[in-house]
Amino acid sequence: MYVLIVSPNNFPENDAGAVRDGCFAKIYQELGYDVVHIGMNPDSEKGSFKGVRYYSIYQDNCGIARKISNSFSYGERLSQVMKKIIKNSGKPSVIHMYDIPKSGIELLRKYSIKNNIRIVHDSVEWYSPCEFKMGCFAYPYLLKNRTNTKLIRKPMYVYAISRYLQEYYSEKGLKTLRVPVIMDSKEYCPKIVQGNVIKVVYAGSPAKKDYLKECIIAFGNLTNKERERMEFHIYGADENYVEDCLSEKQIPEIVAHGRVAREDVTRALAMSDFSILLRPANERYTKAGFPTKSVEAMMNGCAMICNLTSDLGMYLKDEKNSIIVENCSSEAMTQALRKVIKLNRQEINEVKENAHKTAKEYFDYRIWVSAVKEFIEG
Repeated sequence: MYVLIVSPNNFPENDAGAVRDGCFAKIYQELGYDVVHIGMNPDSEKGSFKGVRYYSIYQDNCGIARKISNSFSYGERLSQVMKKIIKNSGKPSVIHMYDIPKSGIELLRKYSIKNNIRIVHDSVEWYSPCEFKMGCFAYPYLLKNRTNTKLIRKPMYVYAISRYLQEYYSEKGLKTLRVPVIMDSKEYCPKIVQGNVIKVVYAGSPAKKDYLKECIIAFGNLTNKERERMEFHIYGADENYVEDCLSEKQIPEIVAHGRVAREDVTRALAMSDFSILLRPANERYTKAGFPTKSVEAMMNGCAMICNLTSDLGMYLKDEKNSIIVENCSSEAMTQALRKVIKLNRQEINEVKENAHKTAKEYFDYRIWVSAVKEFIEG
């Protein structure tokens, strides 16, 4: 009895999607299932990780032509690996599918119908035109739209990461369970931070998704005296990015580290006080998705300074477990930073502790075990 997870993620733990896959694997294991994962690890064709057998059907994606070719050949590559797995282990009890190419979706759907197997799609995002230079004509945007509007259909079930996606698929008549970002709280070790300096961190790839520029400008809006009490560490952008945001103005309290390994980011979050994030509340990508970096920060005992997007308002309370920014403007962020500066160390540590408690209470994978059992077996 096993669950087959098929995803485009770099399993075991090399991206946020793979972490989510791994937590679902732990849920299934607690329910008594073995787990087999087919993903996109570029470094390992197969292996075992925490009791999960994994296989990779990764192919180099350099260039548009290669990406399109790989998308079309995905179904055949998936079929070949599935045949080997089924030959050795029999048919899966459940198929758990992340966002994969059409050829793979159709293969899994047909196989599940033919063999009367429960198939569940894990839906975690829905793009907006503003994320791409070509807007609504961008290839990834078109693919995602097709997946969400046409390819995910009965008899598929759906895990939805947000209320927005939950409502969308429920209205389509699909059985849907909302499962937000999930992590293993036992893998995170928050540190007790001392001293008067407030450490703020941003970690990610801003591109057009995060309003990092507005956060940098907000730090520039502070007075020199206000900034004496703060350090802003940026992971995922370099000094040139910061200089472009500030029109070459030098601010020593802003330190850009460029791209670093995931474990370095985790270590930085555990040693920091706040993680900063601004996103536009009304864009579809922010309503449909859920900011993984906010949960990862809280798991590390690092509270959020952010505006309320997606379902964050269900969990975050201003000056209790976070600092809420009124909107995604630099002016609103400046006011939020000034609110932080007025807090003493004890007050900051109380906010951090409450953030960690919130993460354990709502985002640890263990609290979702019974709901998933009822969902896939009911």
